[in-house]
Amino acid sequence: MTLSRRALFLLSGLAIAVIAAALGVLLATRGDDGGRKFAGRIAVVNGCGLLDMFADGRNRKRLCLSHFWAAASVSDNGKTLAWDTLEKSRSGIVVAALDVKFTEAKNEQQLPVPAGANAEPTLSPDGNTVAFLHSPKDDGRYDIWTTPATTTTERAEQVTATRSVSTAAWSPSGDWIAYVRNWSEETLEGDIVLVRPDGNDERRLGRGDAPSWAPDGERLVFVRNQDIWTMRSDGTASRLLVPNGHAPAWSRDGKLIAFARELKCGQPVCRERIFLQFATGGEPRPLGPTLPGIQRLLWLPDPSE
Repeated sequence: MTLSRRALFLLSGLAIAVIAAALGVLLATRGDDGGRKFAGRIAVVNGCGLLDMFADGRNRKRLCLSHFWAAASVSDNGKTLAWDTLEKSRSGIVVAALDVKFTEAKNEQQLPVPAGANAEPTLSPDGNTVAFLHSPKDDGRYDIWTTPATTTTERAEQVTATRSVSTAAWSPSGDWIAYVRNWSEETLEGDIVLVRPDGNDERRLGRGDAPSWAPDGERLVFVRNQDIWTMRSDGTASRLLVPNGHAPAWSRDGKLIAFARELKCGQPVCRERIFLQFATGGEPRPLGPTLPGIQRLLWLPDPSE
């Protein structure tokens, strides 16, 4: 039995459509870093710890953390969580195991850190080392220090010696730490600088605040003039992504950038909302509830990873 030329044409078209659909699904599930399939769960520092949800706003969960102060960080594999604490006017750094549903932090360990103020932890990608800000005199003048995430004895080492660091972010490959130096209350920004974890090879990238790495380590998103910008990790190709935003965070698949924006309310202080923006541009879309004073956003792994 033979098929007509029309039937062969229709079958060929169907086969092409099936292949194209399969390819489309593959491309849709592959991230810009070439491997991750999911953006992850967006988390905002809020109240007693973290409020997290899927990128479409579904399935909101709250994770309360012991004596939580201001900042949290999760390792690349999602198994380790670090946060800063404040208890009876004493600050510290805690690490814990994070369960797969992101509902509980287990096996909490208070890290032995130098005397003074300790804040703003950022975990290395493998979760084995914590970088944090340390001020020996608790006078608001910080440097970056690092310590093993599992140590029971004080083994912290100093990375920078500027006494003017305000934030830090470990690169996805673990070979750089991005930080902000000489932050100004007048401009709300400083110098974005890269440094090796051992303190060597320091290089200035430009002006801005709140740098966050793309998952491939090739670009950073940051705040400049209260707008969201991106640039290459060598400081070139700066590009305005979206006006009016702060606290940017790059998604785990590299496709999205979350940021916060204050809403208009006619009052001196207004509530804020999370927005999602494609890293390639376009119009941002709002996500989740309005919240007071969003300071930090981070992405947790998707439970399906």
